[in-house]
Amino acid sequence: MAQSLNQKAVNNFVKGLITEAAELTFPEGASVDELNCDLRRDGTRRRRLGVTTEESFTLSSFTLSDSELTSVGEWVNVGGNADLTFLVLQKGSTLYFYNKADLPYSDQIEANSVDLSAYEFSGSSGAETSKCQFTTLEGKLVVSSSAIDTLSIAYDAGNYTVSVIDFQTRDFEWQGEVDEYYTDDSTPSILRQYDAKNTGWGASGAPSDLTKKLTHPWYAGKDADNNYDAAEFDKVFGGTSLTGNGHFVLDFFSKNRSAVSGVGGITTETEESRFKCVESFSGRVFYAGLESAKNAGTILFSKLTNSVDDFGKCYQVNDPTAEYLSDLLDTDGGEIHLSDAINIQRLYAYQASLFIFAENGVWQITGVDGVFKASSYSVNRVSRIGILSPESFVAAEGVPFWWSRFGIHTLQFDQVSGSAQEQNITIPTIQTYWDGISSDAKKAVVSSYDSINKRVYWAYPDDDETVTSKLNNFLILDIPLQAFYPWRIENQASSTDCVVGLAFYSGFGAKELQLDVTANNGADDVVTSTGDDVVSEQISTFNTGDPAIVLLIRDGATNKVTMGSFSSTSFLDWGDTNYSSYAETGYDFVGDLVTKKSAPYVVVYTRLTEEGFTGNEVSGYEVVRPSSLLVSTAWDFNSNFGTSQQAYRLKFPVVVNPSDLTTFNYPESVVTTRLKVRGTGRSMRIRYESEQGKDFILLGWGMIQGRNSRF
Repeated sequence: MAQSLNQKAVNNFVKGLITEAAELTFPEGASVDELNCDLRRDGTRRRRLGVTTEESFTLSSFTLSDSELTSVGEWVNVGGNADLTFLVLQKGSTLYFYNKADLPYSDQIEANSVDLSAYEFSGSSGAETSKCQFTTLEGKLVVSSSAIDTLSIAYDAGNYTVSVIDFQTRDFEWQGEVDEYYTDDSTPSILRQYDAKNTGWGASGAPSDLTKKLTHPWYAGKDADNNYDAAEFDKVFGGTSLTGNGHFVLDFFSKNRSAVSGVGGITTETEESRFKCVESFSGRVFYAGLESAKNAGTILFSKLTNSVDDFGKCYQVNDPTAEYLSDLLDTDGGEIHLSDAINIQRLYAYQASLFIFAENGVWQITGVDGVFKASSYSVNRVSRIGILSPESFVAAEGVPFWWSRFGIHTLQFDQVSGSAQEQNITIPTIQTYWDGISSDAKKAVVSSYDSINKRVYWAYPDDDETVTSKLNNFLILDIPLQAFYPWRIENQASSTDCVVGLAFYSGFGAKELQLDVTANNGADDVVTSTGDDVVSEQISTFNTGDPAIVLLIRDGATNKVTMGSFSSTSFLDWGDTNYSSYAETGYDFVGDLVTKKSAPYVVVYTRLTEEGFTGNEVSGYEVVRPSSLLVSTAWDFNSNFGTSQQAYRLKFPVVVNPSDLTTFNYPESVVTTRLKVRGTGRSMRIRYESEQGKDFILLGWGMIQGRNSRF
């Protein structure tokens, strides 16, 4: 009997890679496997552009060795100028700064750099061993790393002023045996003497008797004349609860209690680690990520800042032991202790909350009524799923995404309360693919967000990579499409260039210009008494080009650093290395799991990509940006596809116009090709694949599907 025929149209093959669906439940529009395709929101799929250095690129004066790490950050509002933005590149133990204002990007490096090794502390493993994290407040760049003292960097006309942040906190810890402090002690130990002074005894205007019980403040014993009277003090029953302490302000990293109290013999308490994480939030700077047993969950926050001197003032301004003016102010600094947090790796401020990403979970610190105050805030544990690597964290439209040991996660927010809830986004999509990435590669992942095209980029090395910062593999998440898809950069045969970092460039910025001061409507230069030209330094804004993810590239021949992007229309990585772009559709059963089918014809729709010609009449002409799309099929569950056919066939001849090589005189913008498909089976898959050096833009396809009446 004759087959029953029907037609099928596919015009939205952009749902990305799906590995978490079975053969019989595979979703329409998704791919079983794919690589190096660019998914577009208009429903088209195209080959990604080749990776290449930027036009007129320059090489850095410094070199990057195989073992040196790199880290990339951003310094916004540089020097208090809202239009001035720097890319911050950490290369080993040195910070370099690139102005994002002009092309070529690689030529915009600032003359001065910052040597981080000068700020290593005693016991540091070396500034070159730890990646920095950055935040900006009041035009200053704050730099944190587990290998250096936390820094503040100020910028003024090309010069940098680096300051080590001096962290100060009030001492709210009891040093002695507090179980004995509700009674008098005629021979107090040195620790009890210190604790007494830290509650206000011996302070200016206070009695110096350190033998008294510490259940209530000394001024509770005032007589009718408002003078301290020991007998009156003894009449007050304070129970066994201790009075408030915190009179002394100490250096957080070296708590020399003898020096501030005058009580000798107390061992100085030192903190051997340094803050890994830093974030500006609510007009303050927050610090976390210490690696000691005592302070692993400690978060310091500065007072509401007025200057760089306030960055380390993490304490209550009013003396909490004072008789008057002892209140905690809304603008004060302080400490937050998350005793169950392990290895805090990232801080992130979003709306009215600060999120703390640790190895064992995520916490949310929220101000009451949407405003953080030292006197009122709440702490909530959002998730027990923590972060694997701080550089896997990225914020897309403000919403955080991060890699854990179990997948890729994000937060969903309640529109009313603002509370967050963790969601694993790889479980229904690419969990199997993600599980196939090695643990070492996952720990080395770096990320960036293209806020114009709404795409998250995660880049990571090959499993056996020996170059510390080299990145070959990209996993991309398109936020509007909610689609994952992978890219891979191929190596050159020898001395290959390689990507060592990535950052988003918005396409505009600002730079400093020195302009001559003139008189007489510009006819005469204004000069000083010594004959030097008078110049005016001004900030000018620039449009720098299309928004893009910019790649930091190590030149394979010199090991120097330059910049580039996915922009080569030669469709060769590094200008000479082929890469494969392909996508495989899911299993099409034509709505029937029983009978066998055939697909006599597939009609493929592709967009014309040719843009003209190069060459001349003598040597011949070559097409600019030609296309090619190879199509093959597999029946049932066969993993091997059949012989491929060319689906990009121009039906009409094109005549070169020697006087205008920029035109490609083809009458149609869409190339339509009908292919005859051989084979039968209960299901069919299609594979679309590139050809070396050629583009393709797949719009969709239609099929004639035949179903047998007998099986």
